[in-house]
Amino acid sequence: MERDWAGKLATFIKRTISPDGRDTYETTRALSERMLEFAGVQRGERVLDLGCGWGASMHAFAPRFASALGVDLSEENIRRARAAFAGDTHVAFQQGRIEDLTLPAGSVDLVVSSLVLHQVVRGGWERLFSTVARMLRPGGEMVMADEIILFEPEAAPEKFNRVYRYLLAHTTPRDVYESQIKPHLREGYIYTWEDMKASTPPEYWFYSIGDLDAALEGASLQIADIQEISPFFGLLRITHR
Repeated sequence: MERDWAGKLATFIKRTISPDGRDTYETTRALSERMLEFAGVQRGERVLDLGCGWGASMHAFAPRFASALGVDLSEENIRRARAAFAGDTHVAFQQGRIEDLTLPAGSVDLVVSSLVLHQVVRGGWERLFSTVARMLRPGGEMVMADEIILFEPEAAPEKFNRVYRYLLAHTTPRDVYESQIKPHLREGYIYTWEDMKASTPPEYWFYSIGDLDAALEGASLQIADIQEISPFFGLLRITHR
């Protein structure tokens, strides 16, 4: 089972070292194309890429929209994204916080976000989704690809235990996992959702579909569709309620 997860994920995300030396993940062209196929809105006036990274997600979407804007906190990511789209005058990139965007209300047809939400401090989710809700036009939507527990972990502890052990081994920086986590994992023990929260700083908690639902409800948004790639990674289509 775990081998199947690794094989599927290798198609859509790649582990790499960022220019500033961080152990990170980058979207592949295959993932951005899958996101486009999944989207209900595939053409329009403006697409917005939240947490655009080096611009990988933009390749599938930019040709279909009159204007495209990518936003990322990292200046180095923005520099690389601009270089990748140097000849495309309708594509722009902006350095800054996603939550601080000031685009006009109802001015965005499609918001895309790949491998970003799990890096946003949980206390900032409602502000993030309120910003998305304000910018989306009526009938617009957000398509998100992210690491999320796509089942209720408290109702399926054995399944969560397998997922939890896999995620610790494959998403934690290798040196941290080998020296600080692996030696303390208990063989044969079933780790629960409560164990994860008790032993992990809140900023590093994994999050579930229920957590996401609650944050979206506060911004008058909802999950319209889910495409599962693994029990902890998938695509989500988000619309106004």
